[in-house]
Amino acid sequence: MNPMRGRPTSPTARVDYARLAPSVAKDWVEEFVLEQRLLGVPGPLIGDALALVESHVAESGEPVREAFGDPKAYARQAAPSRRIEGDRDPWWLVGLGLGLVGMFLTGVGADEWLFGSGQIEVTAGLLVSGGLLLAAFAVLVLATDAVLRLAVERTRTFLGVCAVYCAAVVAAHLVLGDGIGRWSAVPVTAVGVGLLVLSTVLQWRTASHGGLDDPITGPAQQTEVEGARAAAGSGAAGLLGWLTVFLFPILTVLMVALSWVLHLLA
Repeated sequence: MNPMRGRPTSPTARVDYARLAPSVAKDWVEEFVLEQRLLGVPGPLIGDALALVESHVAESGEPVREAFGDPKAYARQAAPSRRIEGDRDPWWLVGLGLGLVGMFLTGVGADEWLFGSGQIEVTAGLLVSGGLLLAAFAVLVLATDAVLRLAVERTRTFLGVCAVYCAAVVAAHLVLGDGIGRWSAVPVTAVGVGLLVLSTVLQWRTASHGGLDDPITGPAQQTEVEGARAAAGSGAAGLLGWLTVFLFPILTVLMVALSWVLHLLA
């Protein structure tokens, strides 16, 4: 059964936030919205702020930068508060963590089970790689806003950090190659697949209740969006949402397929 069949179009896709302020310079609107997003301001409140700016600029004819100044500075001034903790579904974060661990275990186990000896050689490098994976997840969860701001405002630095991280994972495998023990590949793979299934269920739970939607809407669109969400019932909003839900199983399949191709070439 296709969960997207008969679904209404996602409210997020229908509402273009630039149209909420047609009298305001587009670059100002984009910088304002980006800064408020980074501050964690909910979409409807961003829409209300844009409506206020549009009303003033349209009535006075005053350029937006003269009336409201720098968009980033005004965004920080207009932000009522940080996004409340409860707004981020903890089960979604748990699902992400389980998905990462499940992908790691399934990839390692399936490679040895399908193409190797059936025994996983546990090395210090393998354990360090797992630790680095969990550390990256902890940083993403505990410092989400800081990571997003670094990625947006200092893209080169962010890419450099990612490159160093990947190099550390590879170096761990190359340098710390001493064996510690052996694990059977079948149970490791089974545990990994089980974690992937549990991760997908938890993320489905959040997506199906609209937990991933936070559209930027003006006062006129909020009723429409709420009605569309109610009509949507238990379905997720949009293909991107479903792709996110199944991201880890998809990546795991790609990893195993790549390993198969490499074994064929070898």
